[in-house]
Amino acid sequence: MSRTSFIIMMSAIAILAFAGMWIAWRGRTRRDARDTTAIAGVPLSGEVLASFPRASYVSTTPEGAPLERVAVPGLRYKGFAEVIVRGDGVSVAVTGEAPVLIPRAQLRGTGTASGRVGKAVERDGLSLLQWQLAGSGTQAGRPVESSFRFADPAEQQRFADAITAVLVPGTAHTTTQTTTQEDA
Repeated sequence: MSRTSFIIMMSAIAILAFAGMWIAWRGRTRRDARDTTAIAGVPLSGEVLASFPRASYVSTTPEGAPLERVAVPGLRYKGFAEVIVRGDGVSVAVTGEAPVLIPRAQLRGTGTASGRVGKAVERDGLSLLQWQLAGSGTQAGRPVESSFRFADPAEQQRFADAITAVLVPGTAHTTTQTTTQEDA
């Protein structure tokens, strides 16, 4: 086999691999967009309990599956996010994406983790927001976890305390648990 033939063959394999990844991601975003509702209609108006103007958003994954990304509109890509915890829910605005508003009824709790798809850090270095998808398709009601990396451990604790303050008034799902890859 000549050098030119080898380069052409390897280039063709690389192009096929990238095309397969693109098609798979496109299918996932279509499925998740159809099956979930990124709540952007009703604005949250409760008292601001905590604001994090530059949290690092990592990913949203199904509960118990930390290496499987959920392509919820507004939470598809990692980046810096403005996270605002209000008395009636949480808003997450990832840079370049439409804001996602999660009302209190969909919140389930908080937790910590050391790794998610797209990021691995020290033990309990990621904060998890546990919530439930809304929508009408096959994904409706599915519990998910959105992960954030805060610059300071004090911010991580402030985030967990704010979520707990939102959940205490009328939710029995106030859980704070650590999810690791071994649990999945």
